[in-house]
Amino acid sequence: MNTLKQLLTEVNSIGFLGRIFGWGRVKNLIATAMAELEVLLDRASRYDNSIKQLEEELTVTKTENRGKTEQLIGLEKAKAGSDAELSRLREEASKLRQDNAVMRSEEAQRIKERDQAVNNLAKFQDKIQRDQDAFVAAQAQKEIDRLENMKATWAKHQIGTAERIKSLCQKHTIQYLKEVPFKGEPDNTVFICDEHIVFDAKSPAGDDLGNFPTYLKSQAEKAIKYAKQEGVKKDIYFVVPSNTLEHLSQFVYPHADHDAYIISADSLEPILLSLQKIEEYEFAKELTPDQRANICRVIGRFAHLAKRRVQVDNYFATQTIELAYSCENYLPEEIMNEVKEYEKAEKLNPPQEKRVKNIPVGEIEKDTQKVQREAEGRGVNIDAEAVSKKIDDTPLHKS
Repeated sequence: MNTLKQLLTEVNSIGFLGRIFGWGRVKNLIATAMAELEVLLDRASRYDNSIKQLEEELTVTKTENRGKTEQLIGLEKAKAGSDAELSRLREEASKLRQDNAVMRSEEAQRIKERDQAVNNLAKFQDKIQRDQDAFVAAQAQKEIDRLENMKATWAKHQIGTAERIKSLCQKHTIQYLKEVPFKGEPDNTVFICDEHIVFDAKSPAGDDLGNFPTYLKSQAEKAIKYAKQEGVKKDIYFVVPSNTLEHLSQFVYPHADHDAYIISADSLEPILLSLQKIEEYEFAKELTPDQRANICRVIGRFAHLAKRRVQVDNYFATQTIELAYSCENYLPEEIMNEVKEYEKAEKLNPPQEKRVKNIPVGEIEKDTQKVQREAEGRGVNIDAEAVSKKIDDTPLHKS
């Protein structure tokens, strides 16, 4: 009876997930309950047989004594109780059969839903695998395209470099030589200030850029074949693709008789202009004495200012280092630890210098005036004449 009660309680309270994952337990309870029901039915059958036998004996011996009559009455009462119990058990058995039929139907539905879920999961896994394979294939194709484009760029590098140099020479009226009067066949040669300047295009031979620096070093040594000839500038320029610069760590290869410089195609114009500027200096003898004096005066002031700046910066650097040591030596340990935490959180970002960006003097002057106004507002003495006098009184050179 305990198992039957437990089965009925389990069936009434079981949920959807319990039917899916706990159905084995319910099946075990049903099997146990059916066994108990069989026992009860067998017992009831035995009771029926006993009652029939007693009724027959009672018919034979009802006249024997009143005590047997009382026994018969007790047996009749027992029979009535057994009938009631049997009726109740039959009702429970009927209910269990109905519940079993419902559960079997639900189990079939659950199995169907499980098969459908497994099928959907398999389809989803297949879709994920296909998407992943497509993504990997796309990435691989993208990398292949990148390498192919890189190879194509490197293959066209020599022609592109020559066209760019020719265009720049035409733009800035620089002489470009198709044929050179010396031994050898450099890729590009320009004639500036009575010197032949060689610009050789160099690019990697394959996908691996690891050997490119070694290749440039070897070519830099072999460039002596140009530099040793008369009328050829001792500075040889190797023009490399811009996307190879990040793989290089050395951009100048100095030798006893010549130097090789690694440059990108983007830097051709400023280099040509700087070389052309040297040619203008050769005509300095044509300047008037006042013009030459002004040039020398400006250059002298720049040189003096640069040295003074180094002297002043060195003084403040020394004072800053001493102040840092004072903080570590004199501040309490707890405060110093907190100071270090704030120090780690700080970050100074000076303005980034860009090659093509000009720095106007007027803009610098406005920024300086703004700083001066802020300092004056905070009570800082920034008397330029007084500061200049103190600095001028400090000798620049040792006597």
